[in-house]
Amino acid sequence: VLKHLRHLNFTNNMGEQVDFDEFGDLVGNYSIINWHLSPEDGSVVFEEVGHYNVYAKKGERLFINENKILWGGFSKEVPFSNCSRDCLPGTRKGIIEGEPTCCFECVDCPDGEYSDETDASACDKCPEDYWSSENHTSCIPKQIEFLAWTEPFGIALTLFAVLGIFLTSFVLGVFTKFRNTPIVKATNRELSYLLLFSLLCCFSSSLFFIGEPQNWTCRLRQPAFGISFVLCISCILVKTNRVLLVFEAKIPTSLHRKWWGLNLQFLLVFLCTFVQIVICVIWLYTAPPSSYRNHELEDEIIFITCHEGSLMALGFLIGYTCLLAAICFFFAFKSRKLPENFNEAKFITFSMLIFFIVWISFIPAYASTYGKFVSAVEVIAILAASFGLLACIFFNKVYIILFKPSRNTIEEVRCSTAAHAFKVAARATLRRSNVSRKRSNSLGGSTGSTPSSSISSKSNHEDPFPLPASAERQRQQQRGCKQKVSFGSGTVTLSLSFEEPQKNAMANRNARRRNSLEAQNSDDSLMRHRALLPLQ
Repeated sequence: VLKHLRHLNFTNNMGEQVDFDEFGDLVGNYSIINWHLSPEDGSVVFEEVGHYNVYAKKGERLFINENKILWGGFSKEVPFSNCSRDCLPGTRKGIIEGEPTCCFECVDCPDGEYSDETDASACDKCPEDYWSSENHTSCIPKQIEFLAWTEPFGIALTLFAVLGIFLTSFVLGVFTKFRNTPIVKATNRELSYLLLFSLLCCFSSSLFFIGEPQNWTCRLRQPAFGISFVLCISCILVKTNRVLLVFEAKIPTSLHRKWWGLNLQFLLVFLCTFVQIVICVIWLYTAPPSSYRNHELEDEIIFITCHEGSLMALGFLIGYTCLLAAICFFFAFKSRKLPENFNEAKFITFSMLIFFIVWISFIPAYASTYGKFVSAVEVIAILAASFGLLACIFFNKVYIILFKPSRNTIEEVRCSTAAHAFKVAARATLRRSNVSRKRSNSLGGSTGSTPSSSISSKSNHEDPFPLPASAERQRQQQRGCKQKVSFGSGTVTLSLSFEEPQKNAMANRNARRRNSLEAQNSDDSLMRHRALLPLQ
């Protein structure tokens, strides 16, 4: 038919020539008629609203006066003539079952997908580091979270770490300035310096957990924390064990002094720390930690954290630290009754208890948190343990040095040591007395009054003419001290005097001989502890 239309032309019944062009299109002029409803009788009225002139220029052939058009006979609003309305950006077309393909429903794009066009057939997925906007018409960058320096939590942790560094430096300065005083000497001066340095490292290592994690900070922070704490606990362990062994020795001979000399103490500290260093080296070589962008925890947030590489290695690092702390706690608890001038055993026991409480609480907190709070939990644990060690071990010493200088004297140290020696001797004497009494009672002995034992070493006589208070204090500082030692079933009055080495060695030996003759009720335990007095 198309082939014949191209060559067809005729005159219609209205006398108009009808032609077809080479494409088969009708060549002619047309009037565009709109059907209106007559407001009078409702009849149909044909209204010309435009025309089509095929002979006009291209672009001017069609003309329509839209103001004259009435839809449905009387309305100027264009009616909706599709099965479904257009889907706006942020939605896609969804198929309606049982309906033609032109009929569809508009479905919102899911989270993480978007559509930026009308009647989109599918939503596009956002890139990995992006997330869909609220109306799903575009993608926006995901929020990045880590324990930043500028957020309030990070600022608070940083301030506490700096405070710890300042307090440790202050204590180190006090110990350095008063390094020749008895209190500092009695606490093993060199190991105390090393212990304070390790605490500085502990407080400083917490700063590696703050800020955006990088590969080098991830690989440095756990070894720095582990080695610092092992160095700290090794110093406490060696100094506590040294004093305990010296006090428990029968006679502190030169062999003990050589065996527990300063070089060996540092060697033991190095060996304990070297084990932790080996653990860290193996960890860094086999499974080094690295920075990790975690997209799985929350859809809209990227958590930048450190992937530890091996949780087993982290467990070995913390486990070895806790093992040394447990051994240190055992020795500290065992030496809790030693003279306070020699060892802060009670305070070390408290510090180890704080250490265990902190790290036992750390394990479930570390396992149950995610994101930036993992680093925050570890920083809190490091700071709490470090402050506990610093406060329990050093603050009481600094208080005595700065505010109680009268207790920081050689006489006070000697009195404390001698009181401990007499207390042990008196306990042994009472123990043997009780055993003898029980034996005599079992053999049918008399049931007299319970004997009491007291040990008194006197080197001063009461003065019938008392001196003024200032003179009396001066005389007491020159002549000695007097203490009462209480124990289970009695009280021992201890009076000792110490003279400065103004005379020759022979006079000193004679004085020691006189003192030993006066202490007639002391036993082998007393002699063992008195032998420590020249070591001061």
